[in-house]
Amino acid sequence: MSDNGQSIPAIEEWTAYIRGETPQRQAEWMEALLLEDETAFSLYMQAMDMEAEGLPVMGNPEQFVQNVMNQLVTPEVNNILLEQKDNRRRWYEHRLFHYAIAACLTLIFLSAGWFDKLTPGPQQVNAHANKASYSEDLVRVTTGWLDRIKP
Repeated sequence: MSDNGQSIPAIEEWTAYIRGETPQRQAEWMEALLLEDETAFSLYMQAMDMEAEGLPVMGNPEQFVQNVMNQLVTPEVNNILLEQKDNRRRWYEHRLFHYAIAACLTLIFLSAGWFDKLTPGPQQVNAHANKASYSEDLVRVTTGWLDRIKP
């Protein structure tokens, strides 16, 4: 007898449980019983052994594994893997590399003052003659920042 007054299921009931033929409520009760009662667990293991006897036995497991692997690795799969390998982009084809090059060129152009030549005309340059150019300001800020980093 179990704690709730019901008797321990027989081997036939455990076999039905293993096959999934028991109602949901009874299956839950049997699962809880497996955790609590050693006799129930023993009967469950006997039912498992009886069910396992009816299953076919694999003759050569190593050969089975080899056959499965041979089926998985076909020439089509190898071709797909090679195509995927060829489709990978190289480091110089990545977008981040292009952004880094663009940023470096922009800094070079700024420090050389090439963007100053893009201003509209001499009238505006004379009006702001006492002001430093943007590239000079940028170079001054950058060198000041580098000087602060140096120990």
